[in-house]
Amino acid sequence: MMHEVYVFVSAVLSGLAAGFLYDLIRLKRKALKTKTAVAAFEDIAFWIVASILVFVTAYVSNQGEMRMYFFLAVVIGVVFYYAFMSHWVILILTFILKITLKPFILLFRLLTPLFNLIIKFLKNNAVKTGKKLYIVKIKANRRFKSLRHIIKKV
Repeated sequence: MMHEVYVFVSAVLSGLAAGFLYDLIRLKRKALKTKTAVAAFEDIAFWIVASILVFVTAYVSNQGEMRMYFFLAVVIGVVFYYAFMSHWVILILTFILKITLKPFILLFRLLTPLFNLIIKFLKNNAVKTGKKLYIVKIKANRRFKSLRHIIKKV
């Protein structure tokens, strides 16, 4: 009897872990917009990892025996996770992500005007340099023309 309870609890925990893994994917999709092909690849990767997780749990807890109550316990774990825990986990992970990224966002916001100023300076100088080079090219062409003219006369 205790062995079946252990197997059942292990299966429920693997269902909870699978739900958490999918929440990580959902959070990533919320933060970064992904294309359909990438989302399909992520889903396939999730199902492969979730299957491995469930089968390893079955192997470790029940010597690899797959019974109906094991799958039922996995489903119960996933449903429990999404019914009662998913919302809170997403909120907590979003909060942690915001706190982690906030210094980088602040640094980016502080450095953006500096980078814009440098780019503007380089663009202005490149335009001025380009104009000067164009004028030098025209003057050089005129001198070469006059030299060719003088050489033709000689």
